[in-house]
Amino acid sequence: MQRNIIDKWFVDLASEFNGYGIILYVFLTVCISAILSALIGLERYRKGENAGMRTHALLAVGCTFLMTIALWAIRVSEHDGTSYDISRIAAAIVSGVGFLGAGVIIKDKFTVKGLSTATTLWICAAIGIAMGAGFVLEAIIATVVTMLVVFVRNRIIIGIDRNAPHVVVICKTGFSIIQSITEVCAKNTLNLKNVDITKFDEKSVEAKAYFPYHSNKLLLDYFVTEMKKEDAVVDAYIVMKKGNNVNYEGPHES
Repeated sequence: MQRNIIDKWFVDLASEFNGYGIILYVFLTVCISAILSALIGLERYRKGENAGMRTHALLAVGCTFLMTIALWAIRVSEHDGTSYDISRIAAAIVSGVGFLGAGVIIKDKFTVKGLSTATTLWICAAIGIAMGAGFVLEAIIATVVTMLVVFVRNRIIIGIDRNAPHVVVICKTGFSIIQSITEVCAKNTLNLKNVDITKFDEKSVEAKAYFPYHSNKLLLDYFVTEMKKEDAVVDAYIVMKKGNNVNYEGPHES
């Protein structure tokens, strides 16, 4: 199988300039790898995750460098009579990234956080391996596909959340409404998706607490009852879009 023009140029570059081409090869591949992975890490940074641009970029740089050593060690070994197995380096990288990914996965009460970040780290490791092996165009394609999946998924999730059943809570100004909503949900094991402040003035604050699309009517009613127990809460009620599969007989918002 023949390489494409871009990959072939990078691989051939390593053999140029009386052996010093490998330095330029390492420089270019680690730089491109860092840029591609930083783009993926940027999305994680925007989501407020601990593993952001720097973590993703450094991971890819390390994988690229290790793979470069493994790849070119084979060619060096042809002259000194020793042998190296390039697949062992790649396998070790995958195993090591598995431990790194496990470190960003956190179980928070009844939810698990960090799965997407662990996945993007794993993908960045794969991009680094591909870059180190000289598959530059393929690494770029993988990055583009990953970015499309991440951003399209975010758009879809936002659309679903906007149409999910939610509870409008109106309280007096000065009341910690977000903290109160979060504490009530945590205390009663309610799966809260998001909280938005939709109105704020000198007298009152209005917030929307979003819950999963398939929410139970009794749980939402219970949440409303608990919120109304707060002295600063003026009102709380459920709002639903047409098509919600929650068992609720109240008015629907068009």
